[in-house]
Amino acid sequence: MISSNKTKGFTLVELLIVIVVIAILAAISIVAYNGVTNKARDDERASDARSILNAAASYNADNDKWPTVEEVVKYQTIKLSEKAITGLGGSASPVTPAPEPDDTHKHLFGFAHCMDGTAVSGVKVTYWKDVLGNGETNHKIVMKTGKCS
Repeated sequence: MISSNKTKGFTLVELLIVIVVIAILAAISIVAYNGVTNKARDDERASDARSILNAAASYNADNDKWPTVEEVVKYQTIKLSEKAITGLGGSASPVTPAPEPDDTHKHLFGFAHCMDGTAVSGVKVTYWKDVLGNGETNHKIVMKTGKCS
């Protein structure tokens, strides 16, 4: 009888190729996932900024004056999300400029009054965007309501 010493299984090279392919697929998945989560956070910040503007405009319609940051946060007609309330920083005073959101404070919202001479004529909200869309060159987004130039 002739016996064979051949064993069944994969060679080391075949196993390494499989491991490399899995690592490449994992890297691609992680990069794609990060892009999706950054875009989702941008969309959430844009939605919160719109809610802040809507609350300010609604407050103005109800009270015939533009609100301060505290008045927007406490305004019950349009409820703000918890992240919008925590991220809403700054001063609505026309003398003190609102702090600007930047790359290290992406969760903040700048809030400032627009002035028409000495009268408050509107509100602007500033936030920071992670992912730039087609043709966009600036991460800082400014949204306005009322008579803001």
